[in-house]
Amino acid sequence: MNTNNIELMKGSVNVTIHKNYLKDDDSTYAKVKRTTAGMNNVIATILKNSTLFDKATLVAAQMLFKEAILELLQQGISVSLFELGTLYPSAQGNIESSNPSVEEIPSLTLGFTPSEESLKAIKKTDISMAQLEDTSPVINQIEDLSTHQTDCTVTNGMPVRITGRRLKIAGEDEKAGLFFAPQKEDGSIDKAESDWIRIEETKFFKNTSTYLELILPSNLVSGSKYTLVLRTASGRGNRVNKTLRSLIFEKTLTVA
Repeated sequence: MNTNNIELMKGSVNVTIHKNYLKDDDSTYAKVKRTTAGMNNVIATILKNSTLFDKATLVAAQMLFKEAILELLQQGISVSLFELGTLYPSAQGNIESSNPSVEEIPSLTLGFTPSEESLKAIKKTDISMAQLEDTSPVINQIEDLSTHQTDCTVTNGMPVRITGRRLKIAGEDEKAGLFFAPQKEDGSIDKAESDWIRIEETKFFKNTSTYLELILPSNLVSGSKYTLVLRTASGRGNRVNKTLRSLIFEKTLTVA
């Protein structure tokens, strides 16, 4: 370990609230955004609280502990890590035979059981922030595949590729889809949606979460400016949700 990398680390617990798509109600679950401290951060914390040892001694001790723990694990021995929890070998997977040979036993993996002391410590942690999961579609780039331009200038009747996240268009509602909303002189769009142009499903030849590929319809007006609006009920995997998620792309599209 490079002793120059030993530095103190400050952490906070941020929680993201996710919708539980396995249930049809409004239930949610929480996931903690993980911040991981390395042994360099542990050593820095020890040096902050104690002057009994110097940096080089602690780094050497850490390396000796690591090698000793690995040696014990290679022998199949469970290891109590400083009374914080137990690292133990376990078998993973099913065995078809009722009287298996050694060769039929699945490869070993490692499990960890935290100690009561560790569990008590984590319960004292304050949650600094909780936020809802962002499930809105995101557009990163629009490329005109006939010119390979990515400046939001597209060619009438030609193919384009839209890349981003959570883009897949799904949903039986007629409001779901990809729309070109003509801009007025002040840059606004018709909120009544009466003049919006919806891209038909037959125009798409790729419809995935990370990119859409489609042929622009011929009824777009050359020289006009549009706002791209995406609405989808696509969920995780092939799931179709009950509600639509929307994106109004902030950049203006110009049709050549």
